[in-house]
Amino acid sequence: MNSLPQGIRGFFGLKTQGRVYAHGFGCALAVLLGLAMAAVTSSSAQTFTTFNAPGAGTGKAQGTIALNINTAGAVTGIYYDSNGLAHGFVRPAGGGTIAVFDAPGAGTGTNQGTFPISINAAGTVVGMLANSSNVYGGFMRAANGTITSINVTGAGAGKHQGTMPMSINTAGAITGIYKDSSSQYHGFVRSANGKTTATFEAPLAGTGYALGTIPFSINTAGVVVGMYKDSTGSNHGFVRAANGTITVIDAPGAGNSDGKGTVALGINTAGVITGGYTDSTGVAHGFVRATNGTITTFDVPGAGKDGFLASLTPKGNGPPGQGTGGLSINTAGIIAGTYSDSNAMYHGFERAANGTITTFDAPGAGTGSLQGTVGFSINTAGMIAGTYGDANTVFHGFILVPPAPTTTTLKSAPNPSTFGQDVTFTAVVSSTAGTPPNGETVSFLKGKTVLGTGTLNAGSATFMTSTLPVGTNSITAVYGGDSNFAASTSKPDKQVVNKAGQ
Repeated sequence: MNSLPQGIRGFFGLKTQGRVYAHGFGCALAVLLGLAMAAVTSSSAQTFTTFNAPGAGTGKAQGTIALNINTAGAVTGIYYDSNGLAHGFVRPAGGGTIAVFDAPGAGTGTNQGTFPISINAAGTVVGMLANSSNVYGGFMRAANGTITSINVTGAGAGKHQGTMPMSINTAGAITGIYKDSSSQYHGFVRSANGKTTATFEAPLAGTGYALGTIPFSINTAGVVVGMYKDSTGSNHGFVRAANGTITVIDAPGAGNSDGKGTVALGINTAGVITGGYTDSTGVAHGFVRATNGTITTFDVPGAGKDGFLASLTPKGNGPPGQGTGGLSINTAGIIAGTYSDSNAMYHGFERAANGTITTFDAPGAGTGSLQGTVGFSINTAGMIAGTYGDANTVFHGFILVPPAPTTTTLKSAPNPSTFGQDVTFTAVVSSTAGTPPNGETVSFLKGKTVLGTGTLNAGSATFMTSTLPVGTNSITAVYGGDSNFAASTSKPDKQVVNKAGQ
């Protein structure tokens, strides 16, 4: 359950001038997307669905921003109308009518309004609002549309102060931030029944303006991850166990100066954590932290590495112009994120648990500096929700759906056969999502050598040969996949060929 509100302000480097994420909140939290703005193959066999919330503006820095996707595929996020006012939306799983809403008390001025951030399996949404005085308040919206206010005791009531829920887990427990009257950040966890709210501070978190503790995500076990800013303004990640024990996370190579360091952004059900860090030059890198505490860092091939260009991004005004970062991680350990290339264009990526990285660009994404694609959130099924900025820097939402898994089985007849005798190999490709289309190709291989191909008909493809040598021949069938069905390879079929006359 990842939560990325400050990314809106920093997305594509836009200066939002008074938007809710600006000022202290934005300056501290711009680090999140900043570290994440940083995918090795290009995307294939995946389906994009793009969408716009009703009423979304079509001008620069307006439009639809999809932030979080739940296990069923429902998406929540923000849209900015033609006046720059923020509203919430929920796109139901599988598509259909997009519900739009405004939290009670939300302001109606430019850069005020409603900012949903996270949605859980039950369809409950949490987020924040900025009222007419630019004070922040939290809210929780049930699937039936009922909205409940969330305000933590101790939250300030001044401009750019207040309560900011960031993530809700399957049980309904919520984590987030409250900003006190000194504009210092503190963490909180609200119980699923809403009866208790525990506040907490990370060890060595700084005290004072724009310093402190900033939680981002909570998993099903109630474990919270986030960051804290120390007295120098350096960033450090943390993980807080359900019993309140806090462990600091500093990625190897992380910088240790104002605005640099480590941010833990997402955590899955197993407790594996992803995020990003900026090095001493300001270039961003991704990391994944195993449950035993081992940290593996990664960079997407194609990510920018120029520290000078990275340093040109104004502090607090958005993501670094160069680098890699993970934003969300699902139960399978697949990470979704974004990287910025050497031209400061953004691209999405997913990183499998084995480290394989696939990149993607949403159709219609702009190709200029500070334009492109951001993959914000990945669910259990591997669906990624995110946002792209087009050539006019108008925002649009997208869902990237992975192809359905397939299974290929292979049989041969007759087996055994006699040298020179025709042998027919039959491959069957199946999937829980249905049968792949007729006419698609299946290749039949001996080792790495392609013996021939067949075309699917009702899920089956055949290939006949009489040239197999005497002995045991290990043959496999490979289905190449398409946008709806993933590729798969059969187990080897052991075809025995006897000498003629035996």
